[in-house]
Amino acid sequence: MNDSETGNTVALTVQDDASQTMVQAPRPSTAVVTAVADAEGVDETDLPPLFHAIDPDALDSLFDSSDEPPHATRTAGSISFHYHGYDVTVTANGRVEVTAQPSR
Repeated sequence: MNDSETGNTVALTVQDDASQTMVQAPRPSTAVVTAVADAEGVDETDLPPLFHAIDPDALDSLFDSSDEPPHATRTAGSISFHYHGYDVTVTANGRVEVTAQPSR
């Protein structure tokens, strides 16, 4: 994964119950919104703001690959949270898993 200010993109694997696709996104927060929108079959702007589920800047900072302190490339770790009816897991290796939450 690369820092969004460098202009590089990251390939994040998005997995739902039925399929697995690759999403190009400048940062993890963007990939999460794109993945959920794809799973829902809607435009990203039709979703509620991500900050209702998690702080997008904090999420991006967790996986910032800048070599400048205080950031360093993480080689392990993950974070999981709920967003718009989906369980979302973002890992240090660039994987974003999006799984529909069971109906209640």
